[in-house]
Order: sequence, then structure tokens, then C-alpha cells
Amino acid sequence: MFPPSSLPPCSSLLPVLLHLLLFNPSSLVSTLPHVPLSWTSPHNPCYHTDGRPRHCLSEFINAAYGVSVDARHSGHDYDNNITSLTDLHNPHNLTCWVAPEGSDSSEWVLTLPLGRRFEITYISLQFCQQGEPSDPISISILKSMDFGRTWRPMQHYSSDCPREFGLPSQTAALTRLQETEPLCSDPRPLQRQRGGMVLAFPTLDGRPSSPDFDYSPTLQDWVTATDIRIVFHKVTKEEKVAVRMSLSDLQVGGRCKCNGHASKCRRDDSGQAVCVCEHHTAGPDCDVCEDFYYDRPWHRATPSNPNPCVACECNGHSNKCRFSMEVFQQSGRKSGGVCQKCRHHTAGRHCQYCQNGYTRDNSKPLNHRRVCQPCQCHPLGAVGRWCNQTSGQCLCREGVSGLRCNRCAPGYKQGKSPLRPCIIRAHLPSSSKTSPPDPGECVSYCQPSLHKVRMNLETYCLKDYVLKAHVRGMERSGPWWQFSISVQTVFREGSTSRVRRGSQSLWVPDRDLSCGCPALHVGRTFLLIGAEEGERGWGPEERRLVADRSTQALQGQDKRGRCPPKSAGGHRHSGPSQKETEYIPPHLLTDSKVHSGREEVESSAETQTELPSAAPFTLVCSTHTPL
Repeated sequence: MFPPSSLPPCSSLLPVLLHLLLFNPSSLVSTLPHVPLSWTSPHNPCYHTDGRPRHCLSEFINAAYGVSVDARHSGHDYDNNITSLTDLHNPHNLTCWVAPEGSDSSEWVLTLPLGRRFEITYISLQFCQQGEPSDPISISILKSMDFGRTWRPMQHYSSDCPREFGLPSQTAALTRLQETEPLCSDPRPLQRQRGGMVLAFPTLDGRPSSPDFDYSPTLQDWVTATDIRIVFHKVTKEEKVAVRMSLSDLQVGGRCKCNGHASKCRRDDSGQAVCVCEHHTAGPDCDVCEDFYYDRPWHRATPSNPNPCVACECNGHSNKCRFSMEVFQQSGRKSGGVCQKCRHHTAGRHCQYCQNGYTRDNSKPLNHRRVCQPCQCHPLGAVGRWCNQTSGQCLCREGVSGLRCNRCAPGYKQGKSPLRPCIIRAHLPSSSKTSPPDPGECVSYCQPSLHKVRMNLETYCLKDYVLKAHVRGMERSGPWWQFSISVQTVFREGSTSRVRRGSQSLWVPDRDLSCGCPALHVGRTFLLIGAEEGERGWGPEERRLVADRSTQALQGQDKRGRCPPKSAGGHRHSGPSQKETEYIPPHLLTDSKVHSGREEVESSAETQTELPSAAPFTLVCSTHTPL
């Protein structure tokens, strides 16, 4: 016999019950019917004293007490309201049900509806006679798990098992594969009690996995029943066996099936026994999770793990969620709850984001009902009402800047059209903190040539990056200007400047841009030719794309060419240069010269053709002032 500490819950009382049945029947039979379906305790057994959940069991009761038994004789109804078998048993004043005369050789079926799912520990049947019956016995015990729709045999009793049931006579399952199959054995000698002979069937006796009952879904299913049926088969002997059909008591010992999540089983207003579920479980058997406690899948409680249902994390913005197995698997089997119907303008699996048109108020905690505030984008300056949920930055129209797109960007002024609220200025915008540069300073700073600027293939190949980019917008950032560009083609890139096609940010020092070196225009496409050794020590990080006074911003067709290989001395060879083009710095141009200069540059760009391999060429610098 295994120690009591390792006994499974449904079988822990089995030795005591059998002892009482054999040696002190009046104690067991007289006390079990008095056990109610509820009890009180100064402490909830489903929780530790510190509030942590733990495995718990409902009280052990006689599930047959007070239930009417239905009797059928050879397939026909005989009596469907037998109460003498399940009333308060008194061995000194037996109430017996006796089969009628002349029907002893026919089949009798007694059906006991339990009204709910129970985990059955034993089934006992007491006869009224004091002596051992001398006639053949052939009895089957069956159970139903679906309230009488289907039946499954649990045990057979016969003096001749091979002939009556086609089974060998055995009292224990030989393997684990056999432990949920019905066995057949000779019930004699019957257990003797005061008041009669008792036939007792322990449901877990002889089952190899019974010590691990709490971790064996197979055995848990084996002992679960909603109805019990006892069949008295007719025997081949023609003698009367009236003593066998004189019954005084029928008991079904077990617990309400609460799956380790309840310590109480009470009768509701309709008289049905229901589990008082704990651990945020619900259902008649505590077999589902309560609403909103769907962050993990439901599991039966075990002594080592109470498996409570866990609430979804919705940050106080929803009281409805669902379980997603896909999300649960992706989280490493830690969390699978998905919040539904997020309130307070929140969204996301945990209601942790703001809806479109709202932005996070970082001054409030995430569970605050006003954590998401409207974007407040300007109706004219912004494109739609969407804004960045973290920073609140609205999507501005061209030439518009500001968090809410409520002011014109540098280089733009207010227009009169609601479709273009900001238009380009004719000159470079000045900052309130900096004054326009002096033309003389620009000459010495940019060091422009007053004659002609010639760039042949050798000079071109000495540059670190050559990009074709379209300028989409610009915004001041301290001593820098940040240009939003779209890189269309990458002709060359240096060892540290990893440039890819698509949206990029180009940073230009304020002093360089003010002097027009380089000269960039919003809305135009340029060929950017730059070197990595440009002055940037006091600017953004090295990984940013920087254009300074050493960068050429050219307009015209793409300059495609193949750089010649380096010679043994490390120098590149190039042919003679083509015709040179005059370059005039923008701060030295008058208004008339600006226009003539633009026409000259644009016309010269239009006449340029595809550059042949290893051929010299002339590149023309753009002379437009930035906006």
C-alpha cells in the first residue's frame, strides 16, 4: 500500500472507506448521507495564507443520497421513483427494495442520475439478506458521461467471467493500456456488514496510474460520470434467486468534478450541485476561464501547479478580450490575451497605442483615461489628421513645418491658396538667431573661382560618393539644415558612407548653405558629388549623410562614366579636359545675372550627352540660391 501522502485525491480515502465497509459499516453508511454539499472554513483551501492560489478539492460526498432510482425489468419500465435505495441508511431499520415474484430470472436495470459530473471513488450495493447468496451472480456496472445518452461499462461481476462476458477473471489491470477497460471478477465472498452483504467497486483499485491521478487525464476521464447504471443479468439457472434482488442501499462516493479549482460544491436554486469556482475559473466544472481572464489557456489544477486563469493586460482601457493560440505561441507560451473594444481612443493588443488622429501624452501614465490626446493638426497646413503617436508630429504639406503644421518652414512664406498655404521665398530665409552672411565672408569661406570651374573624370573619380537625388523639403536644426531627399541612383559610395536608394536625410551646415555652397532647391533633382572628409566634426554623427562647401550640387542629365584603374603610383589617368564652363558664386550675382546664369546652366545641362568610358567631361555647378 502506498503512503497516504502520495494518494491521488479520488483514492486517498479508499483504504479508510473499505475499512469502514468491512469492519464498521454503521459508521460509514450513517454518516455519509449527512455530508452536505457545502462547508465553511476559516481559510479558503484554494489559496495559501499569503493569497497565492493552490490546488484544492471539493468535499467528499455520497452523490446518490436522496436521488430517485429508475428500475426497468426486461426492457420495460417498472418503477422510476425508487427512494428506498438512496434514503438515510439505518442498519437497525432497513428499507429494502424487493423484486416482484417470478421475475428473478429476467434482466433488471437500475439507473441512478447524479445530475452533474462527479469524479467517482467507489460504488457500493448492499443486499438485505444476511447470508452469502448461493446462486450464480452476474452484474455489470456502467457509467455515462453525457447524462444518459451513451454508456460505458466499468466493471463486471460473475462466477463465470469467460462464459458470461468473454473476459478473463482478474482484479487488476496488467498494463497502463488496460487500466481504462472494464475488468471481470468473482465478487464472492461478499463483504459482510451488519444489516446485509455489500458488493463494493473501487474505481481506481488495480489501476497502475492511480498514484499519479492528478497528472493522468486518462484516469480523470475514467472516474468521471453523470449517471450510474447497474444491470442484473439473468442467469442460466432456473431456480429462484429472490435473495439476490432484495436491495437495501446504493451509494456512490465521490467529489463534484471541479478540476482542482473549487473546495465547495453547493446546490443552486434548481437543486443542482454546482462548483464554487476559484482561481478566476467558471463553468459547471470550473473548466473554463472567467471573462477577461484569457491571457493563458485553461488547465486543470495540480498539486504542483494551481494553473489559475490570468487576466488580460489592457492597461485599464478594456474589459473584454479573447485568447489567441498563435499569439501565445509567438510569446514563448507566456501570454495569449488580445484586448477587444479598447476605449479612451487606444488601440493595439494591450490597448497600448493611440488610434489614428491621437497621440500619446507622455505626462500621463499608460493606464490614464486621457493618455491619448487629439493630434490638433492644422486643417490647412497638415495632410489629414494623422500624427506620429509618439512625438505628435503631424504630416505637413510642402513648405509647412511645426509640430502641428501651423507655420511656414524656413525659405517659405504664407500664401493665399488653401491648397498651398506656404510658398517659396525668393531668397534664403534667415534665422532669428543668425544674421545673413556677409558676401565678403562667403568669398573667403567658399573660395570660389572667379573664372571657370573644370571637373574632369579624374576629379570626379576622386570623390567619395555620387548620388542622384530629389530634394523634397528642408528644415532648420540648430546650426544645420536637414534636407529630406529621395535618392534615385547611387553611382558611387565611399568606405564609410553607406547610402541606399530611397528616403534619406542630408545635413548641410548653416554657414555653407547661406553662402550657397552647395546650392540646393526644394522640388528639384541634383547630382550630388561629395567627399567624406568634409567638415562635420561639430555636427551630426558620422553615419549621417553630410553635404558641405566641398560638395558639388549639379543639375542636368546623369553623368555615367567608368573610372580608369589606378596606376602603379596610385594615380588615375584621364584624357584631356573638355570645354570649361564659367562658375559665378551666388552671392556675387545680381538679379539679372542670376537669371542669365540659370539659363546658361540649364541650357548647357540639356546639351550634355552620355559620357563614354574613361573620357574626360565638364560638370557645371548649380548657381541657384537655396530656398
